[in-house]
Amino acid sequence: MRIALLMKRYSLKRGGGEYDLVRLSSSLLKRGHEVHLFVHDIEGETDPKLVFHKVPMNRAWAPLKILSFARNAPRVVEESGLDFDVIHAMTQTFPSDLYWNGGGLQINWLRERYSPGVLSRAWMNPRHAANLWVEKNLFVPGHYRHIVSLTSMEKGQILGDYKVPADRFHVIPNGIDPERFNPETRQKYRTDSRRKLGVSDDQKLLLVVGSDGCRKGFPQLFQALGKLPSTLNWRLAIAGNDPPQRWLPSVKRESLDGKVHFLAHEKHIERLYAAADLVIMASLFEGYGNVIPEAMACGCPVLTTRQVGAADFITPGVDGWILSSCKNIPEYTSALEEILSLQDLDPFGWKAVQKVKPFTWDWTVDRLEEVYHLIRKEKSTGITA
Repeated sequence: MRIALLMKRYSLKRGGGEYDLVRLSSSLLKRGHEVHLFVHDIEGETDPKLVFHKVPMNRAWAPLKILSFARNAPRVVEESGLDFDVIHAMTQTFPSDLYWNGGGLQINWLRERYSPGVLSRAWMNPRHAANLWVEKNLFVPGHYRHIVSLTSMEKGQILGDYKVPADRFHVIPNGIDPERFNPETRQKYRTDSRRKLGVSDDQKLLLVVGSDGCRKGFPQLFQALGKLPSTLNWRLAIAGNDPPQRWLPSVKRESLDGKVHFLAHEKHIERLYAAADLVIMASLFEGYGNVIPEAMACGCPVLTTRQVGAADFITPGVDGWILSSCKNIPEYTSALEEILSLQDLDPFGWKAVQKVKPFTWDWTVDRLEEVYHLIRKEKSTGITA
């Protein structure tokens, strides 16, 4: 098939949607498809078999950046003059054959981030207004044929807020790369990685992966950690692109000096999963969260919240833990104290490995190809979007 993938950036240096674009385009190439990428930025080396198309984007102002890519990407696809079997939007742009809702909904992020009633005022903020306008148009009849959501949480939110017919939905979680994320990494890298971090054998290492600390719940995490009994022996490592100086005042205010270590973005993140005893992804809101299945596949249990889509993978108290919200500081503190008081977290980690084992990246691409074939059949028989 000839497939168009639409995304703002193709990058080998980032996680999230950019990471998904890189591995999906590579997988589709290996399966014999002709793959065209409609992007604005390219970071790092590219496969010469991929065909890139430049999408103009106005970077002068955040709302213009959002709106210009959303409208320019489908225009560049049309101007290419190519007949695509599938036009797959991996970011907020319309129309498309398939919209992949991988980052969650702006409308729900605003609900979690701000006070009740904020949506009625969100249109006064140009950036929020632009995001909400594009998001609303993604789900207008005729702007999509099918929608892939990564979790049942996302599906329920779109059904509730935008009234999309349920038969247009496919829930397909992002799978993991079993060659990279597996329990053997724990045996291979754990001792050396902990030594480099200065973590002793009797300390439990907590790990947070990701940037945008406000959304990831850094303030609430520091508050909860600050209320733990001093008898508990732990260290926290934060791997991401957030400037440490942004969070040092919060660390100091909660008397966490010497316990929190800020790391740069880690290319070999599986080595940090191997070093950790517990991964924390207790975000205010997260459409999915690749970190959760990746960590679980490496044998590291995860503490997360109901507002994180990939919490679908976790059975509380069996292979991980789920908070009602990171804003509930007493609950957060109690959960951390309970986990850190456990002598051995390995049984939870082993069950986590078994839970995510079937969900490989090949499994994900198999499911996507099924949707691609469905779209091609609809188009060939004249069924309209």
